[in-house]
Amino acid sequence: MTLAPEKTWSVPQALFASMPWYDLPEVREYTDAFWSVLVAELKARGLSELPERLDRDVPYGVDWNSKCLFTQTCGYPIFTTARSQFHVLGIPCYMAPGCDASSHRSFIVVRADSRFRELEDLRGSMFAINEPDSNSGMNLPRRLFAPLNRDGRFFGDRIVSGSHSVSIELVAAGEAHAAAVDCVTYALLRRYRPSRLANIRVIAETPPSPAPPFATSARLDGGLVRVLREALAHTIHDPANREICEPLLLGAVEIADESTYAIVLDYERESEALGYPVLN
Repeated sequence: MTLAPEKTWSVPQALFASMPWYDLPEVREYTDAFWSVLVAELKARGLSELPERLDRDVPYGVDWNSKCLFTQTCGYPIFTTARSQFHVLGIPCYMAPGCDASSHRSFIVVRADSRFRELEDLRGSMFAINEPDSNSGMNLPRRLFAPLNRDGRFFGDRIVSGSHSVSIELVAAGEAHAAAVDCVTYALLRRYRPSRLANIRVIAETPPSPAPPFATSARLDGGLVRVLREALAHTIHDPANREICEPLLLGAVEIADESTYAIVLDYERESEALGYPVLN
């Protein structure tokens, strides 16, 4: 759908935009360039008074006072801790091992010199997750380990690291025995910080789910949502932007809505049915 060029859309004041998910310092120039191109596409479609810069002070997955114009969030909180806050705009298709079109997964990582070779070896160990409401850090590994639980437990203990990168650091330092790391983060670290993975080994993969979605505030007008989706698709699929998207591992985007992420709740229910409602 192409909107009439003479249409001018009213954008709420004081909107913010963020792209926090894979915003390593090594790729921030490309993240900023991506946003600049997307802003230009939005302006060409009649939007004005847009945030010219990304806000890196707002925590991911937060729609402060319904002012989020554009962000990337987690597919699991859409149905849980951030329920009804966001409209999904589209699912990024990443060019990384572990991804298939718009799906991604997590890798279970251990120290390269550890004794761990398979999942059962991790029974009673210390496990690192990035956040308790993370799809890639908690929900997907919960489903992976659910069949192995005994009386609702598998690990000896767990530690919340705050990010996938820190989870890897904890494993490398021996402060955690294993961690669940989003495969896109793993690929970015492999490219830009290979030394961080020098003593890290992957022993398993979780089930797949849609990659972390691009999203906007659920309170924005439906017309604005359509414009955002159109501009987003054009930005990522335009060959002229390959030099911006490739360093971010962005290959395409699949336009979708929240219903695409229902599988993350299926995994939750399946884990509960197997007697493993909490990853521990």
